[in-house]
Amino acid sequence: MFSVVIPAYNEEKLIGACLDGLVLQNTTHKFEVIVVDNNSTDKTVDIALRYKRKLDLKIITQKVKGRGAARQKGFQKAKGEIILSTDADTVVPPFWVEQLSHALLERDGVAVTGPCKITDCSWFTNTIFNVMQPLAMRTYKLIFGHYWLSGFNSAIYKEAYKKSGGFNVKLNAQEDVEIAFRVSKIGNIIFIPSVKVIFSGRRFQKGFIRGIVPYLTSFINHLRNKDERVMLRDVR
Repeated sequence: MFSVVIPAYNEEKLIGACLDGLVLQNTTHKFEVIVVDNNSTDKTVDIALRYKRKLDLKIITQKVKGRGAARQKGFQKAKGEIILSTDADTVVPPFWVEQLSHALLERDGVAVTGPCKITDCSWFTNTIFNVMQPLAMRTYKLIFGHYWLSGFNSAIYKEAYKKSGGFNVKLNAQEDVEIAFRVSKIGNIIFIPSVKVIFSGRRFQKGFIRGIVPYLTSFINHLRNKDERVMLRDVR
């Protein structure tokens, strides 16, 4: 049994496509899907419930607002020996479960992560983002000595996750970057550049620079000041 954890907050427009991607998985592995409703006020949960017959699906609630708290609750409830992570605004490719799990089972690592791409912005913004995002992950590795665990595209052994201490429930952003520092002390984080998920480009609708600045600002504030109050503007 593997587990896929998906935090969700007011994602009625996108969670259907996310779950469709999991329905279409081409894998030999059994997996459960855990959607963590983080106080949605729209039809996110209603739409997710439609997939009960198509997936081994559980919908749980996390009243504490924030990405760190939502991911932590989902990972806590996961039964799988390997836990995969993605987001409700993300579509995974058909071999996603197979490729991430295979990388962990066949290679020397405790976690695996991959890049993302966007397709819903201008041609120029899509191109810049899709070139820069995997490059940023490689550059990060050169600076910090490990890859970050992308919340939208990663997997980890449950035991390694527990040993790391889990997600910081106080963080509403950079929770995946923060946990990677602790996971990297336990074992290797593998990067698979060929396994790309399609990420919502809604933060980049007004251009690449305006979209990337909030990510960089929250990252610098958290890294430099250990600020647990960092957050990203709600774009829903």
